[in-house]
Amino acid sequence: MITQCKDWQAWLDKMPPKPDELNVVGDVMVGNPGVRPMLTMRNPQGSNPVALILDLFLIQQPGIWPDVRVCAPARFDRVMPPSAPDYTSVEIYSDGKQIAQIDVSIVE
Repeated sequence: MITQCKDWQAWLDKMPPKPDELNVVGDVMVGNPGVRPMLTMRNPQGSNPVALILDLFLIQQPGIWPDVRVCAPARFDRVMPPSAPDYTSVEIYSDGKQIAQIDVSIVE
């Protein structure tokens, strides 16, 4: 379960040369330094074609880790196909609950 997330940002890099690239970053509080946040596209996406839906998963790496809460970076990058919409927002879910909604900045 996600207890704290912060500093979410999303931007669509449309600067030449093509292809465009979408980037989403944020910080997630995790239970130990061996936990890696992973953002994946939800399948299927929702009914709004300009709102990207991502699911956040916490992946425990093997090994023995100290039981100390740390802030771990989460990142999602996608090279946009030519037919893809220009996303205007990103919704992030964890365990079926929305934890963040971010407006997408356009970098031109």
